[in-house]
Amino acid sequence: MALTRLSRFEEKKQQKRLILSVLGSVGIMVFLLLFGLKLLVGFSLFIDKIRGNTPQKEQQSILLPPVLDALPEATNSASLKIIGKAQPDITLIIYLNESETKKLTVPKDGAFSVELSAKEGDNTISAKTLDQKGTLSDLSNVIKVIVKKSKPLLEIASPQEDANIISDDATFSVQGKTEEENTVTINDRFVLLLKDGSFSFKAQLSEGLNTLTIIATDPAGNQTILERHVTYSR
Repeated sequence: MALTRLSRFEEKKQQKRLILSVLGSVGIMVFLLLFGLKLLVGFSLFIDKIRGNTPQKEQQSILLPPVLDALPEATNSASLKIIGKAQPDITLIIYLNESETKKLTVPKDGAFSVELSAKEGDNTISAKTLDQKGTLSDLSNVIKVIVKKSKPLLEIASPQEDANIISDDATFSVQGKTEEENTVTINDRFVLLLKDGSFSFKAQLSEGLNTLTIIATDPAGNQTILERHVTYSR
């Protein structure tokens, strides 16, 4: 009889322990759900503070470099119009030959246009943007432009001016030389240049006075124009 009472007492004691364990587990889970995330964030901030790190409340915006439209590789004008795109409402800085030349605010549509005065010879143009926080973007694409105002070389070895040609063959060889990067036309027909810039072109002559117009054009658009007058007869 005494043993049965003792067994019941132990059974009730174990049931109480089980109930307390369940209640304790539920309480811990509720506590973690309510305060666990705050504790975790607080602990993380505490660690950052110990390490000397300052948490950023706002993610820093990325400042993209401007993009400049291409220009001709060479020009005979020192006035250059620079067109491009950049983030709107920030400062645009233009560099000519690596020196800061102009500053302006980028319009709301992001498109900009700037007039520059370049030196004769080789020039480089680039740009950066600067926001209100003082953040400077990376350098834009770099444009290289040659400003050349001098006329191209053009030499005519044959024919001489006011030449008289008597022949059954109505074709005549026009021979000369220019720089290899130039183009040459004779009476509006393109002429093939050799690597050294020399050329030879078979011109068709008519009876009587013929005018041969030879034009050399360089990459900048400068031209040298020579004429030869040839009288042909059979």
